[in-house]
Amino acid sequence: MPFPNHSAVMVATALFLGGCTGQSDVSVARSEIEAAIARGVEATRTQDIDAYMALIPEDAVLHDGGGAIIARDELRANALRDWSIIPQTLSISVAIDSIAVNGDTAIVHTSQRWERLMLQRDGETTDTVLTTQRHKETWRKTPRGWFAYEVKELGGEVFINGERYQPGG
Repeated sequence: MPFPNHSAVMVATALFLGGCTGQSDVSVARSEIEAAIARGVEATRTQDIDAYMALIPEDAVLHDGGGAIIARDELRANALRDWSIIPQTLSISVAIDSIAVNGDTAIVHTSQRWERLMLQRDGETTDTVLTTQRHKETWRKTPRGWFAYEVKELGGEVFINGERYQPGG
């Protein structure tokens, strides 16, 4: 079974955040970043590409698990491709593991968990696929609010119908 590029979930955390007034206040930044992440999770769950892309800064730098940089247009195409074989998200969550705020920059480590039904190659049969992924994100405060400008995958696991998937194995 082909696996979609998990950049869709990875970038679900690279989201717009409206006006944080206390940028030095870690609790305020955390709360507002959590709210932004929730909006991205919802856009992914409902497969709303316009809402999803509206949350991605124009000059964001996104890295896939192999270290390659994903352009914004490529991100949109990847998300639509990935979503086309996902008839239903069973659960999706992204949690902040740690946050460090320094002026207008925040380093945020997140963990995501996404369980969904995915179509097999026949286009009818589904598998239950669970992925986990950790990210390191660099957020910057702009006049429009906080944005995640750089997202790097740090590793995770994939399970198909409860069995751990190992590429090439």
